[in-house]
Parts: sequence; C-alpha cells; structure tokens
Amino acid sequence: MAGIPASSVKLSIPADSLRKLPEGAVYRGKSGQANLTVGSDDSGNIVAEASCDSLQQLVLWYEEELARIRSETKSEISNDVQTVEKRPPNRMRTFITGVLAGLLAGVLLTIKLYKR
Repeated sequence: MAGIPASSVKLSIPADSLRKLPEGAVYRGKSGQANLTVGSDDSGNIVAEASCDSLQQLVLWYEEELARIRSETKSEISNDVQTVEKRPPNRMRTFITGVLAGLLAGVLLTIKLYKR
C-alpha cells in the first residue's frame, strides 16, 4: 500500500466563544484527511471530536489483508490435508498367508528332525 501523507488540523477558538455557542452549533476544521469538530453538549461541557480518513483507510486495508491471508491459509491447510482411506484387511489373503507360513514352518521342522 502506498504511504498516506500526514495531515493535521488546528483550531484556535477563544474560550468565551465556545461558551456562547448556541445549542447544536460547532466549530469545524479540516485539513487533508484530518477533521476536527468542537462544540458543547447539553451539560455545557466542551466536546472535541477528531477523525482521520487515512487511519480509516489503513484500518480497512489491514482488515482486507487479514481476511485475504486467513483465506489463503485455510485453502493451503485444506490442500495439505489428504484423506487416507484405510481399508479392512483382506481375510482371504490373511488366511492363505497363515496356511503358507504354517506349511513352511512344518517343512522346516520336519527337515530338522530328520537330520538328527
């Protein structure tokens, strides 16, 4: 993302002018992406609100990047995980292997006994 130029706004307001503001009236200042609003609330308190469009742009950009990275990470993980299908053992094969092993063991034992 390209750098966003810094912006600042400054308002110089005499204190008595703030006190004499009619209800709902505010002083506003804007410079580049920086905004400042100064007024008073129903209780007579001075209220200043500031915002900066560049910060809002950065927050949106970071949120989009985070969503993109999460999406890529999820797709990479799902591609890496492979399902392994485990089949039950073939019973006939196991039976034949057992019979052959038994015959071989029998033949070897018989040969060994006859040599004595």
